[in-house]
Amino acid sequence: MASAPSDIISRIFAAIDDHRFDDLFSMYASDVKATTVMGVTVGADLVVEQIRAVHEPIPATQHLISGVVADIAGDQAEVRGNVTAIFCDSAHTPAFEGSNIWRGRLIRHGDTWLVTSFSINLVWARGTFPQLQA
Repeated sequence: MASAPSDIISRIFAAIDDHRFDDLFSMYASDVKATTVMGVTVGADLVVEQIRAVHEPIPATQHLISGVVADIAGDQAEVRGNVTAIFCDSAHTPAFEGSNIWRGRLIRHGDTWLVTSFSINLVWARGTFPQLQA
């Protein structure tokens, strides 16, 4: 499936919300570097494992994407967007919300774009992260 730098953030977070974690491998370079509140993680396997560990136990999540800007220079791009994350408890009541700035570097690989590095920087948060079911 062809992709564009401007839609990569929406594609990533749609896969996360739908629990299609294996789809993320087609969006990240094998040596992707992620900088998040959990530190620095390198490699698609570890990045996807970390995303799965955080999001899979949550009954429902919704990521709202806005303000996406993509600067493209040949086969490289820099992308920035706002991501508001809503984590719901088992009653589908929002328990935790946070808004972040997602910044990524991409490379063109055929007719798709792959994320080579990204950071997620928290702007604000409220609530309590939902308790995970044992």
